[in-house]
Amino acid sequence: MISQDKFKQIQRLKTKKGRTKEKLYIIEGARCVKSFIENGTTVKEIFLSQSFVKTNNKIIELCDKNKIAFSIISNKELKKLSETITPSGVLGICKLKIKSSLDIESKRWLYLYKVSDPGNLGSILRTAAWFNIKNVALSNDSTDPFSPKVVRSAVGAHTYLNIHRNIDYNIFFDHEYFLIGADQNGLNKIEIADYNKKLVLVLGGESKGLDNIIKNKLNKLISIKKIGYGESLNIAIAGSILMRDISNK
Repeated sequence: MISQDKFKQIQRLKTKKGRTKEKLYIIEGARCVKSFIENGTTVKEIFLSQSFVKTNNKIIELCDKNKIAFSIISNKELKKLSETITPSGVLGICKLKIKSSLDIESKRWLYLYKVSDPGNLGSILRTAAWFNIKNVALSNDSTDPFSPKVVRSAVGAHTYLNIHRNIDYNIFFDHEYFLIGADQNGLNKIEIADYNKKLVLVLGGESKGLDNIIKNKLNKLISIKKIGYGESLNIAIAGSILMRDISNK
């Protein structure tokens, strides 16, 4: 049985204010939790439902191996802790480690401007990890990358990435980066010469994209050629295609 104090703490972690105050965040789902345990050092505690442990002992084995505290609780308790309609049966708490400085020597950065949808952000982070773009910066109007939905969607990518919040994109100009913005009306493409530069791929929010003031400052605006039909691409899909392109060299 989970204590009332612990229950209340986890409920607080569902809000950005609570996560900031507690310096903790929630991870949920078997694949996500497994990835955090295997690849990170920030997992503090794991909670598993009685139904989950009847069919899956892998998480318990990982907790024992990595000396992570875990508790087996009732299905009802787990459901109250979860934000999902049908909980997977495993949930954890991680330490929130804020990166204090930017790696200004890195050859590749991803900058996200006013990305508000948690599902999209999680998918983008997952793709960034896949293409080895380890450094991600978000504008101050983007959704919290440590919210439960973002973390679930990213499926463990947080353990691989350096995520920086509330970053002004202008800082990259001060360190000789070449900023490429994604825009469906962009007339340019990535050239071979661009790969030798320190690149920042800038993606705009779902509804409005990039503001004109940013577009006018960027070194290049690029688009993805449409071969068939459609008004536009989802930001996570477009970002995936472009991250593949800039990671090729």
